[in-house]
Amino acid sequence: MDTALLNILARIDTHQLPAIPKVLLGLIEAFQNQQTGFDDLTRIIAQDAGLSSKVLAAANSSFYQQFGELKNLNRVVVVLGLETLKTITMTSVTQQFFSQIPPSQQNFLEVIWFRSLACAHFARRLAKLTGFESPDQAYLTGLLHRLGQLVLLQCFPKEYSALLNEHSEDVVEVLEKKVIGISHSEIGAHIIETWKVQGFIADAVQYQNHDIAAILDSSALVKLVNLAAQLSRLDSQSEVRIFEAAFTLFGLSQPLLEEICADVMAQVNKTAGSLGVSLAKRDDSTAVIKARVDQRSAIFKRLGEHTKDLAYIGAITRNNDNCVPLHNVIGKIRRDLKVLFGLSTTAVFLLNKENMILEGYSESEEALSKLSIDFKENRSLAANALLQKRILDSFNTVLPDPVPVIDRQICRLLAAQGMVVIPLIAKNHSLGVVTAGLESSDLPKLKAKLGLIGMFSGEAAQSILNHRQTDEFIHDSVDTLRTDFQLQVKKVIHEANNPLSIINNYLYLLGLKLGENGPQEIGLIQQEINRVGELILTLSDSQGAVNEENDLVDINVLILDLVSLFKGGLFASYRVSSVLKLDDKLPKIAISKPKLKQLLTNLIKNAAEAFTSGGNVTIITQDRVYLGSKCCVQIEIKDDGPGFPEKISKNLFSPVISTKGAGHSGLGLTIAKNLADELSGTISCISVPEVGTTFQIFLPRKT
Repeated sequence: MDTALLNILARIDTHQLPAIPKVLLGLIEAFQNQQTGFDDLTRIIAQDAGLSSKVLAAANSSFYQQFGELKNLNRVVVVLGLETLKTITMTSVTQQFFSQIPPSQQNFLEVIWFRSLACAHFARRLAKLTGFESPDQAYLTGLLHRLGQLVLLQCFPKEYSALLNEHSEDVVEVLEKKVIGISHSEIGAHIIETWKVQGFIADAVQYQNHDIAAILDSSALVKLVNLAAQLSRLDSQSEVRIFEAAFTLFGLSQPLLEEICADVMAQVNKTAGSLGVSLAKRDDSTAVIKARVDQRSAIFKRLGEHTKDLAYIGAITRNNDNCVPLHNVIGKIRRDLKVLFGLSTTAVFLLNKENMILEGYSESEEALSKLSIDFKENRSLAANALLQKRILDSFNTVLPDPVPVIDRQICRLLAAQGMVVIPLIAKNHSLGVVTAGLESSDLPKLKAKLGLIGMFSGEAAQSILNHRQTDEFIHDSVDTLRTDFQLQVKKVIHEANNPLSIINNYLYLLGLKLGENGPQEIGLIQQEINRVGELILTLSDSQGAVNEENDLVDINVLILDLVSLFKGGLFASYRVSSVLKLDDKLPKIAISKPKLKQLLTNLIKNAAEAFTSGGNVTIITQDRVYLGSKCCVQIEIKDDGPGFPEKISKNLFSPVISTKGAGHSGLGLTIAKNLADELSGTISCISVPEVGTTFQIFLPRKT
């Protein structure tokens, strides 16, 4: 074993190292299993005293004081809920390490904490997008990626502090090895290896700063954490390099990365703000935490207890992700009602303020989506609950005789004897109600849970309000400068593609004249021209894309722009002809342009690269296509290529080893499927060997 490593291990108090990695990973697996119950979670948590104490501490914080002192672990697990438990378990290991650093190293501690939290969020977001099997494992690895720096601060407070003070927290590993004899990545990876956990967590920590070329064929977790670590310290000087790395590793475009960066950093800054932490840069580019002298000790104390704080934040924001579709938000609310309170059959009615009607909301249940209730007194139990701003049930509430038929219909749809109605109200905004099926025998249990249900309904309403306000803000915002800039960029791109296309065509003709004995360099030149075309493609809307969530997008124009860009490189290289059948009545729809563009780019590239001797790619758009009762816009991308092999077709949208050779990650269709989900859309594929492949995308027609 390396002498420097032995020296460090001798200084570490092994009794202070986290003892729960197996318990932690067991919990992650349990969270992913839909059959896991609260008794199962309690049994796992009870295996470790430290983790049990953290869970109990979080449950007995001021946020949960209405439940009194909670001492029963099973009761605690139910009160906290799944998302809060995840937050606690994900932060347990690092909390012990952060608490060991002396106050004199406080600024370094705070910056490292900030970067670790950002890396964790980036890793989980990228994992979900690329179809990685365990986003929670990616989050945990991101949280631990600077573990070695904490150890070095503890073991070499003077030497390592001086190094950090001179070179910021992003000190290069070469300097660490020169001064101390080992890098923080190596020591962090070694400690994780001693935990005997499965997977590539230790490797991801060790190779977090390696060049992209060195990790191209490594495991997915290594690549995810490497990119997440770079994004966590993104600045104007490094953004070009990092965006190129994202494109090389996963084929992700700059506009999409900018949108992800904005979302993640807003979330991290919100968490940090609750602790009084705000990251800044000195004139020498050294990262520091902005805080007054009188705030330092308070911040340090808060960081030492950040598990409890993060649990609180996780509890009140578990459904407040503005970036997900509304049906996902409502789906989480219904799921949590089932898990926390046993309300297994639920329906949501949202208030339409234009005509003051409660409208049934459902993505799949047609009968429910057709129900509507006048928002007037005594028209329904649902209307009364929202008007009176309190929870009502059909067994204890007197309504006019006869009982409104609409209430009987709702109970029938819920397959229950009666119902309880939970109003959704946030900041004096009446948003709607949740109705849940109820039997008379359930009333005693319901009464005992009314306080917790009331607290839950407020947070559920806040999540819907956040989503609605974000949507309204985006629709009301018009960025004229960005639009003008985009027009100029498109003109430049158009002019650049013309000579690229001509050069590619002449190279192709030259290759035919020279035959098989022609110089290999012609092919290399064509590849580089192809690469230039791809780089130009990523520039077409790179500016201002962060704020394009739910802008009105002209899909036909977007497709025309993409085809124009591909003609100069990709299509010419693969001898592809494009056929466009675009519905001229297609309206602009409210959708994220970067996500849609990335989705179409992946599918068009996949179609073109399927050819070996040329062919046709046909793109069709059509308005008002119905999936059940859902009105959609359809995009169809067809090719007359060889089709997918049966082995690939079975797992089409799962991460695979690419069959296209070097330079292809095998993640294009996985990312396409995840992007379609994020856009609240549906994607399907029909592939017939030797006939061709057709991808169909259905997007909500939100104009």
